[in-house]
Amino acid sequence: MLEYEIKERGSVQVIRFFGSIGVGDAHRIKEALFQLPVGNTQLVINLGVSFITSEAIGHLIYIYKRYREKGGKMVLCNLSQSVRQVLEITRLDKLLPLVDSEEEATARLVEKA
Repeated sequence: MLEYEIKERGSVQVIRFFGSIGVGDAHRIKEALFQLPVGNTQLVINLGVSFITSEAIGHLIYIYKRYREKGGKMVLCNLSQSVRQVLEITRLDKLLPLVDSEEEATARLVEKA
């Protein structure tokens, strides 16, 4: 089952996901998004999960586009090798910014602000 927590690191909101995103769990990504404060424009998604579904990938793309439309930035971090491979095979690594650590993701957003 997918679990998550939301933290604030300065001006950056961080959503940390744990577990795996199985069938029926992908809606939790959207659920987490709607808990973010209104007006938030910098988001780190710590995707520390072992598995991801195509539905969950669709939600990530939706969130990314929504942030871009509002002039915001989003970065994914802490991807397992299998999740990173899925994003690379689908070439979504060209669309979605990927970094190794939460610290690197936060620094990337802060320097672009």
